[in-house]
Amino acid sequence: MATAMNFPQPQSGARVIRLIRPSVVVLCGPAACGKSSFAAKHFRPTQIVSSDRARALVCDDDRDQRFQTQAFALVHFLIEQRLTLNRLCVVDSTALTQAARKGLLDLARRFHVPAVVLLFDVPLATCVERDAQRERSVGQAVIERQYELFVQARPLIRQEGFDQVVELSAQDMEEVQTEIAFRPVPRAMTAAAQPERRRFSPGPPRPDAETKGTPPDPRGPSAPNARPTS
Repeated sequence: MATAMNFPQPQSGARVIRLIRPSVVVLCGPAACGKSSFAAKHFRPTQIVSSDRARALVCDDDRDQRFQTQAFALVHFLIEQRLTLNRLCVVDSTALTQAARKGLLDLARRFHVPAVVLLFDVPLATCVERDAQRERSVGQAVIERQYELFVQARPLIRQEGFDQVVELSAQDMEEVQTEIAFRPVPRAMTAAAQPERRRFSPGPPRPDAETKGTPPDPRGPSAPNARPTS
């Protein structure tokens, strides 16, 4: 069970989040709450495992909800491979359902690494405003639905088994600092977590797909090199 964390204050007075490499760090919050911007500010691009990026890699469109199974299979596969090499995994997805968080928590347990969840406690109005300014917005209705899920999940997440639960306000996101300490897991333990090398496979449908409200394209998936028709 996660407990409240008391972060030492550096000389600047800013809050510090101390993380271990390797570990699984789950970013949890509705769309447009600032997760991706926070991740880009505090972590290397290679440390961030993004569900949007995985979706784009498997179907050429980061908002196409029809291929959630393949996208999240790729997310989990990348985390597995990185953990075998004692790498930090910062998972950038909404993580609003218990099933989504449990899948990531199980990966951390299997590889004997800490599981951390960062909760982005940003006002609904701020998320709606930010989304409206985006070139490709998901819409107010989607933001409101995701925000409701976030509010429902917040009091339950501390009971789910994460080693560290960190709540971040909009002000925290501007001022917080991160520190990462390297504490490698013995290779024998990571090898036991992955008894045999396997090829990437999407596997059966997953219950942990996030929803961003993009309707499916009735024309079906586009051909990779298709030219638009006039």
